[in-house]
Amino acid sequence: MGSSWIPDLFSFLIFGSCCLFCRTSPKPGSSTDQPSSSSSSSPEFAHSIRIDGDVILGGLFPVHSRGERGLPCGELKKEKGIHRLEAMLFAIDLINKDPELLPNVTLGARILDTCSRDTYALEQSLTFVQALIERDGSDVRCANGEAPIFAKPDKVVGVIGASASSVSIMVANILRLFKIPQVSYASTAPELSDNTRYDFFSRVVPPDSYQAQAMMDIVTALGWNFVSTLASEGNYGESGVEAFVQTSRETGKGKMS
Repeated sequence: MGSSWIPDLFSFLIFGSCCLFCRTSPKPGSSTDQPSSSSSSSPEFAHSIRIDGDVILGGLFPVHSRGERGLPCGELKKEKGIHRLEAMLFAIDLINKDPELLPNVTLGARILDTCSRDTYALEQSLTFVQALIERDGSDVRCANGEAPIFAKPDKVVGVIGASASSVSIMVANILRLFKIPQVSYASTAPELSDNTRYDFFSRVVPPDSYQAQAMMDIVTALGWNFVSTLASEGNYGESGVEAFVQTSRETGKGKMS
């Protein structure tokens, strides 16, 4: 048997392990199409994976694309969504299995699907700060007159993500209020380099300003004096082109349109 079946098997394993995020067919008469989760029947756990541990890490991944016709989520995203999600789960497994890295400490996770939409990701990310918000139940009583017992949410010590810059910016504005560190694996908007606004945000990829300088170096090397730019809508595309135009003006070479 050849090795051509290996990529297909790998994709099958990834898809199967992420069934928590798979969409189900809508019920007859229903106009919504909500993803199901086997971790809990509660709507709170929709679009999520929960792993118990002594230290809980949050995760934000675009497992689904942006939805259409009023739906928050669309089709599954394998490379930029599921593969990155699997990378985090794999890293957590490796750390937990190593007796020397974190002895007597087990890493857990609460991973959410951003559905490639900043407003939806913000709504989902409120889960990360629930444990830090005190809930006053003094004026609430059960039917028998006793005080209610509230389930304590997981306390997240840090968040991995998000992917899109627009999503990271939206979430960072909330996480910084509760001093929760955030590390992005793909957000490159130059705006996120402002430490006065995003003091609890970090990333493992260079900002778009580096790309802009590289593009300017190519333009200069080829001797071009006129360049037209085309960008996608959002912080990534628009901020990237803005950085490119600014770099061009600073070098005094080229004309942008």
